[in-house]
Amino acid sequence: MNINDFIQNNLPKRKTSVFDEHIDDINKLIELNYSQKQVIEFLKAKSKNKKGLSEANLSKYLKKLIRENDINQKTVIQNENFKVSESSTEQDLLNLVNNLR
Repeated sequence: MNINDFIQNNLPKRKTSVFDEHIDDINKLIELNYSQKQVIEFLKAKSKNKKGLSEANLSKYLKKLIRENDINQKTVIQNENFKVSESSTEQDLLNLVNNLR
């Protein structure tokens, strides 16, 4: 079996959080300034699977999302900066060629 066969026949296994399926509700409640305790109360009332629903776990989950979001934003900014410097380098080369004429 080669790697391409393996990739086609197997999906990557990712550890999922109990909060993943409720992320839209969580974001809406937090935007409306509900406390994490209130968010947990809502999720416990809504969800059949109450295992792992705690303020501490919610806090860790939200911090992880913020870190991932920051990393994604930094990557976008770095890519934009690279494009700007790349285009300015092209412009510098064009100026140099024009000055040589």
